[in-house]
Amino acid sequence: MKSLEPIGKKEKLYVKIAQQINNAIESDMYKPGDKLPTERELASQLNVSRASIREALAVLEIMNVIDVKVGDGSYVKQRTSNFQFETKDSSVFELIEVRMYIESVIVKLAIERATEQNIKAIEATNEGLRQTIKNQERIDDFFRYGVAFHKKLAEATQNDVLIQIANSLFEQDAHPLWRHLNMKVLLSYEAREHQLHEHEGILAAIKTKDQKKAEELMKHHIEHLKNMFYE
Repeated sequence: MKSLEPIGKKEKLYVKIAQQINNAIESDMYKPGDKLPTERELASQLNVSRASIREALAVLEIMNVIDVKVGDGSYVKQRTSNFQFETKDSSVFELIEVRMYIESVIVKLAIERATEQNIKAIEATNEGLRQTIKNQERIDDFFRYGVAFHKKLAEATQNDVLIQIANSLFEQDAHPLWRHLNMKVLLSYEAREHQLHEHEGILAAIKTKDQKKAEELMKHHIEHLKNMFYE
């Protein structure tokens, strides 16, 4: 059975994994048209998490090396000897992990400090989602309104340091890997509808100053995002 060598834990996993799979394709271990092992099998071979495998496969799909078919698997499209992929300091999984904690604080402070203007600004992002949700050609706009929702929440804390931290996290949204994973998810109308519903619920809880509910909804929102990417 074809297998790959385990990845060292200190290396930048998702990029190193993508490089190794690409090398295997270059060496004819996998040829154009071949189906790659499942995510579970690759994770076992390389001794890494399925989250890292999912990110590595997304990198290769961005580079047009493979085609990831939902519910089917990953197929080799072509070889590329010039492996170059711009990386950020953190993976998508790490970004989501940090957001789980940061956005809980943001919601708490937003409930305490949001002005009427802040609430209107947050509501405007949800209105943007409503206006673009049914238009498959405006997924990019839907994505931007979704990001804006979280940035406007941070602004409602009235805490400049926290706003800067949140903005630095969401600068990662320009990362090609993060964008690629989001866009694939948002191709589904049900996924877009679910995101809007979650955003509306969070805002409603903030308006009624229901801290417990708002924090629970935000936690569920980010967990759902993680599950869509990695389950």
